[in-house]
Amino acid sequence: MKWRHSRHEISDDEQIARYAYVLGNVPASVADSAYAAAFQRLPAAQREQIVSELRKQLPAGSQEAVPDDPEAFATLMRDLHARQAIVTVPGAADLAAAFVTSPPIVVYFTSGAGSVSIDQQPPWLHELAGHETAPIDGGRISHHKGPDVLGI
Repeated sequence: MKWRHSRHEISDDEQIARYAYVLGNVPASVADSAYAAAFQRLPAAQREQIVSELRKQLPAGSQEAVPDDPEAFATLMRDLHARQAIVTVPGAADLAAAFVTSPPIVVYFTSGAGSVSIDQQPPWLHELAGHETAPIDGGRISHHKGPDVLGI
């Protein structure tokens, strides 16, 4: 019998926290791919809104650098000002959710280097990676007594 947690709505703050956690635990190359995939997964209107709001948040010199192209957006997100600003724009939680559930992140935690440490990751990441958590012995403890060496 498998126990499943009931599905519940994840708050925007939790989505942002999950994004920050994943971002801090994946290599830059995986993050770049995840940003591009997440940005591409959003509807065009939402991408435009995020780009528009991000332009308002960034310092004067880099406002023009906010792109509409997923690959260029990923490159922009290497900048710490952009990363700090992105979590404050409307639609940030949707981008964060798309980032966390993007194929590059899932692959990293299912078959990439992140799969090695999956047991030390939070339960929501186990669920994302399709990793079943179980007790150490998986419930198959042997109750067979060993040899009676003491004659008891």
